[in-house]
Amino acid sequence: MLIESGGSGLSMSALAETVGISRPTLYRYYPDLDSVLIGIAELVARHDDAFVSVIRAEPDPSTQLRIFLDEVVNQDSHGPMTAAAIEAALPPAGRELLRSHEERARSILADILLRGVQSGCFAAEIDPATDARFILGLAQQAQPDTIDRVHLLVDKILRPARKRKP
Repeated sequence: MLIESGGSGLSMSALAETVGISRPTLYRYYPDLDSVLIGIAELVARHDDAFVSVIRAEPDPSTQLRIFLDEVVNQDSHGPMTAAAIEAALPPAGRELLRSHEERARSILADILLRGVQSGCFAAEIDPATDARFILGLAQQAQPDTIDRVHLLVDKILRPARKRKP
């Protein structure tokens, strides 16, 4: 609903109607629209915790990277609404949670890249902090139907150079 309305047309009445509950029921749990939006941001943060567990359960950095990219593309496919528009629709506390989510995503990705470099899965010249920002940005711009292309590009970027035979 936030995505369709861009934040400007979002109201407690419209939200209650969309989720199929009465306005009084919605107000029983959330005193205002800002509280709803902050609640959504908090759900995203809890999702991050579960997602980190899924990634850490996979020992191979290449597979971890594939899981990470797939999740980012699926999570960030907001159609015509940009992340900036979503951020603008949030109250200050929600924006802070969203920024924290973005920073955590970069940190998770940098950790995957570092482990990949250390294990020899990824090229030694990869700079995990810098390249995490680049790869995250690439994935955030992708759509579900282009994720295979993102994987191909990232695989080529990260693949260690093969030594040529003399």
